Amino acid sequence: MKKIGLFLILFFSINLFAQLPLTNNSKFYFVHLEGLISGYPNSPIYIMNNNIGQGRVPHFTINTNEKGEFSADFTIPFQDYFFLKLSNGQGINLVLKGNDSIKIYADAKDVLNICNILGSPDSEQMKAFYQEYVPFKHLEDSLRAVFNKDKSKEKEVNALYQQKAQVFYTFRNNYIQMNTNSPALLATLSAIKQDQEFNLFSQVVTQLQKSFPASPTVNNLGRQMVQLKQQKEQQNALAVGKPAPEIEVPGLDGKIIKLSDLKGQVVLIDFWASWCGPCRRENPNVVKAYQKYHKDGFTVMSISFDKPGQKARWEQAIKQDGLIWPNHGSELNGFNNQAARDYGVRGIPFTVLVDRDGNIIALRLRGPQLEAELQKIFGY
Repeated sequence: MKKIGLFLILFFSINLFAQLPLTNNSKFYFVHLEGLISGYPNSPIYIMNNNIGQGRVPHFTINTNEKGEFSADFTIPFQDYFFLKLSNGQGINLVLKGNDSIKIYADAKDVLNICNILGSPDSEQMKAFYQEYVPFKHLEDSLRAVFNKDKSKEKEVNALYQQKAQVFYTFRNNYIQMNTNSPALLATLSAIKQDQEFNLFSQVVTQLQKSFPASPTVNNLGRQMVQLKQQKEQQNALAVGKPAPEIEVPGLDGKIIKLSDLKGQVVLIDFWASWCGPCRRENPNVVKAYQKYHKDGFTVMSISFDKPGQKARWEQAIKQDGLIWPNHGSELNGFNNQAARDYGVRGIPFTVLVDRDGNIIALRLRGPQLEAELQKIFGY
């Protein structure tokens, strides 16, 4: 079963809402909110936004009277998704576009299910989606807990999950089709697996860019969509059997060394740095492999992520660790180098094993895994 995080409700756990640097735009949008929160007398209502104070500091606070009634006028710096939050943690998602006049009637004991939103059809539609999604998510978590406690119930758990999942995902897909031009589509991202459903994720984000282009949240999503697409392209480029992307990088003497010049040999591309502890601890395994198989056509191409001004440190680490192969290269610019971008390297050590024709054999081989793969290739 898929794993979903949910923090009621707009604050769902795909980490995409970094705080935006606010510009000096003097334009503000006016909002009027009024209504009644039953069972919530003389209490604060917080108007939150993930792009303001990273969602931790209220943009505006409204206090209810002794009956739970409230009425307030305030401004927002941009059109976006806001969250009306109660002190008990419950809340209501609001799509605020400016010149809004919205009435809310809810019960503090169950805001999600006992709530009417008047004057904001998009907010009402988001609420309708979460009324279906939240129970499904709770069921999913419960079934996962049952399975983790008793693995013998796997068949029973899966049968119930599949039945409920089919109903929910049919609802989700219909919701997307019915709300193509609505900012309310944002709610569906809680229930979309980005890795496995990237095309659907992209479709929803693209539609949001058309329906709510002024929203900073949507703009953040657009940037994330581009990043995810690039990551997927990199992953596809690094698939086993695919040609390894060319590497051209300055060597120790400043002359360019190329991966393509090593064709005809089995090459371990080793991304490392003198400052990287795990890399230095892994180096003896790489040296051992080189010493054992070099005579049979195995070599190493080490790409250092050392930083500007660290050439001496890089050279010293090569000598200290006995990295005796000749293929050492670095732009001396940390992770900001072309090879890192082409290979999608976000952490080191990171290795790519390449066959004699320049095609990828395997990724992330270390220690015993590297030795086992080389034994298969060279037969001993």
